[in-house]
Amino acid sequence: EATIGGKPIHWPKRKLRTVEYNLAKTYTGLYGDIVAGIESLHLSPYSLEDYKQTGIQRDKKKVGRGQALVGIFKSRYLKRFESSVEAFRISVRRALEFQQTFLSLLEENRLLDSTAFRESMRYLDREGEDDSARPNSRAERLNTKSEAREILDTLQELNPDLYDLSNLRKAVQHDIDILTEIWERIVEITPKCDAKLEKLKAMLSGELKGKKVLLFTYYKDTAQYVYKQLAEDEDFLAAAGHPRLARMDGDIAPGDRGGRIARFSPNANDHPDLAGSADEIDVMVSTDVLSEGQNLQDCGHLLNYDLHWNPTRMVQRAGRIDRIGSDFDTLWVYNVFPEHELEQLLGLVESLNRKIQTIDQAGLLETSVLGEIVHPRSFNTLRRIAEEDEDVFAEQESQTELVSTQFLLATLQDMLAESDLDPEALPDGIHSGREKEGYKGLFFYFTAPPAKAEGGRRHFWRYYNIDGTITDNRYEIINLIRCERDEPRLIGEADVFEIQEKVITNILASVQGQQALEAAPKILENVQQHVTTLLQSQIDNPELSRQDVRSALKALRQPLPSPYLKDLRVVYESYQRDGDVSALLEAVGELEVVEGSGRERGESKARPMERDDLHLVCWEYVWS
Repeated sequence: EATIGGKPIHWPKRKLRTVEYNLAKTYTGLYGDIVAGIESLHLSPYSLEDYKQTGIQRDKKKVGRGQALVGIFKSRYLKRFESSVEAFRISVRRALEFQQTFLSLLEENRLLDSTAFRESMRYLDREGEDDSARPNSRAERLNTKSEAREILDTLQELNPDLYDLSNLRKAVQHDIDILTEIWERIVEITPKCDAKLEKLKAMLSGELKGKKVLLFTYYKDTAQYVYKQLAEDEDFLAAAGHPRLARMDGDIAPGDRGGRIARFSPNANDHPDLAGSADEIDVMVSTDVLSEGQNLQDCGHLLNYDLHWNPTRMVQRAGRIDRIGSDFDTLWVYNVFPEHELEQLLGLVESLNRKIQTIDQAGLLETSVLGEIVHPRSFNTLRRIAEEDEDVFAEQESQTELVSTQFLLATLQDMLAESDLDPEALPDGIHSGREKEGYKGLFFYFTAPPAKAEGGRRHFWRYYNIDGTITDNRYEIINLIRCERDEPRLIGEADVFEIQEKVITNILASVQGQQALEAAPKILENVQQHVTTLLQSQIDNPELSRQDVRSALKALRQPLPSPYLKDLRVVYESYQRDGDVSALLEAVGELEVVEGSGRERGESKARPMERDDLHLVCWEYVWS
């Protein structure tokens, strides 16, 4: 039998338990209206490309990204709506303030974006403000603060000839009206009307009374709301046996977190003197800042207060209490679900998610928003969790090992949301190191300028093993460099500059090979070949401009991206029906406009990359 320190190791069973509450009861008959209101929002500031004047060329990628952002924000509102009435209330207030400020600045011919609004709002003192007051435009107050005004002065000036301003104003005002109506109906909802919160209090004063409980929520706003309502309710505290409560989220200073962890799980963290003392914490309310890298096996009951749209997080959270050294025979994972509204919520978010994925599959979505997408499998997994299907644990654990770039992006977004860290402020060339048994090597991250004028910066990951092998497989590298927040720094011993030169040589060789492949003749799609052949036969047609035909043939010389191929097929099918070659030429001519704007593939030739183009961002020892 395996032992540690002479003590036998045993593996507790993990059991799922579904806790249901009435979400519609919390919103006292408003549930259907709120959901319908969210679905009807235009969220125009995120999709400005849709409001360009008729006849003005629209950037298809910007259109796609705008539509995706609208879907993401609607999905986010629904998630916070389910999380807690307070989190949703805060979202509605922020959205109203932003939309009204956007409208105010629109009258000054300035286009406000959400990033500039968020940054400028940091300079407003909100202390003493009435949280129940109707949100309004912040433009006037922002202009009185010099720091905020500096940000607003950098905003893009509106070109009134480009946009249908009447339609844009109407769409923004529609959203303001909808959000105002929602605000006025939810602002007075009291904690006593919060069915979910009341269910939690009943559990903590009932079957979980006297138990150590770790409560997780996805949103910091929900964590602070739940903690405040538990800590300030004297009737609840008396009924629950006066448990000692604590909160853990991004607002808790990193230096204070270790003490709270030790007080919550003293035996697992070598502080047995705190066990049973007045300082020991009984109930910890936390966000995912606590979900990895901590030993919390003094606790045997974990409660997920809101839906975990990435079920992998449920496994990571459970892993904090499911550690070697646990004395529990059974570890309970409670999941709080809306009783009657779960399927509708899942269906709404799933529908929005499908629309976003359709945009992505069309090649119109940037990777910067992919971290917001819920994986299609997650919806079915949530349903299985609600049905207490415990096989989910094993399946999610195996998937956790296959860490994807999207999952890391979501993790990074969560970390940045919970901290004041500004990645842009970190100096380039920084390095660190971590211990990993059985490995001796170095990780390097380089960037380089775009290969073409219309492209973005290029990114290169390389791991150099001390035996001379080099890998660029990001999945393998991710598993080598990923570490915990408080993991000790370890520096190895190697000739870093010599190894760096070998890595640079490897990158240059790989780029040269890739560019050689790109320079090779491409196979055109059938429809593109048919249209090219047709136009070549029309070059001497006196009814057509020879220059227009040549320009169209130039646009068709390189393979077209899939969105433009779809358009080309429609145009060619129309030609096959009516034989109008002039209309065909005009439509292909529009592709040349796109090509000239830098959005078409094959427009410019990739220039060779040189050593001086490579810029070192960071490097790291992976050492044992």
